[in-house]
Amino acid sequence: MSQVERYVKSIEFLRELFMDMDAMAEPVMGIRDWDDSVCINFCGGKLLASTDGPYSKRLVMKSALIHASTDVVVKGGRPLFCLNTLIGLREDVRDMAESLKRQARAMEIPVLGGNTLFEGVEPRCSITVVGELILKKPIRDSGAREGDSLILLGEPLWGSQEERIQKAKTLFRAWYQILDSGIKVNASKDVTKGGLNPTMYEMSEKSGREFDTLEGIPLPVTRNLDNFLLSVSGENKKEIKEIAERNKCLLYELGSVK
Repeated sequence: MSQVERYVKSIEFLRELFMDMDAMAEPVMGIRDWDDSVCINFCGGKLLASTDGPYSKRLVMKSALIHASTDVVVKGGRPLFCLNTLIGLREDVRDMAESLKRQARAMEIPVLGGNTLFEGVEPRCSITVVGELILKKPIRDSGAREGDSLILLGEPLWGSQEERIQKAKTLFRAWYQILDSGIKVNASKDVTKGGLNPTMYEMSEKSGREFDTLEGIPLPVTRNLDNFLLSVSGENKKEIKEIAERNKCLLYELGSVK
């Protein structure tokens, strides 16, 4: 089974199953959009929310909260808080909870609640992140335009917990400077489940555009990277590269939109 089949097409039935739910809430971005986060109008502003997991204990001990938060951040949101659901033996649950607390303090995304079940099963954790949209509209994964450049912002979030935290901070700092500068990003998506292949496929399909990728991309295309795939105009690419350089944030050029 290909990465696209496993991570994209295999769950499309869920979109059809829940499609009519949008009519109950009239979200800005909901089931019909099938994007990284849900976006709703709330008290004069807009909230973004995303649930991710269930993560294995191995990933929770390193960077699960960071991975969960990128779904909100990449859409143009600033995380406000998170909730977690933990299951496993007491010792495993404690280990995961303590790791999440370290990540929450480092990334300034407080854990404000959740649910816990002690049970003799493989330890797992799911995380919901809620944030505020800092733009007028969320950046969808369906907005790639003909002539756009495809770039990957940030280095892969691999390594020890401390290394991943520092890489995420660098990525988030550069990203928020891009947004604060008013630079138009036509489409964005974090590179998570299945890696670049399904991420680019999904953005291409939703945008109704063909992606012409360069040969020799210096990264694995089937591994989670957790950096940001962006579709931007050539003019805006130049400004983004300058911001990335100032923040010592890696940037990869991947190709163009046809």
